[in-house]
Amino acid sequence: MTTQLPPMPQPLLVQIGNIRVTEDVIMTPAGTWPLADVNVTSSDQTSTTTHTPAWAIVLVIVLIWFFFLSLLFLFAKERRVSGFVSVNVQAGPHTYTEQVPISTDFARHDTMNRVGYTQSLIGQARHRAIANRAAESSRHPEVQ
Repeated sequence: MTTQLPPMPQPLLVQIGNIRVTEDVIMTPAGTWPLADVNVTSSDQTSTTTHTPAWAIVLVIVLIWFFFLSLLFLFAKERRVSGFVSVNVQAGPHTYTEQVPISTDFARHDTMNRVGYTQSLIGQARHRAIANRAAESSRHPEVQ
């Protein structure tokens, strides 16, 4: 007598907030769907602003009486990124939207790269599904 082991869970390939993607399925809090049946889109809702940092203003105030060159500290700029990237998963009539908070350029690029990778996995899953259907139809030709 042999015992059947339960199937091994597939490894997690990418995660975007609460959206998890394996080789065959995409899992969200709203449900789990086959990867070939979903569309994933993203919308960058971030803004980048530049400011003169506080340390530069303090140095100008302290050193202005000694060196007029201290005014060059006012050319120092600091970039601040704020907002979120909205990732939308659509599977037939079902949708799920995840808003990933962004505070750095790296986080924005990382999130957009994760979405791009997810879209490439969807393309691969659709290609496999088409190839499987073609193989099935060639193995079982219709009788006329």
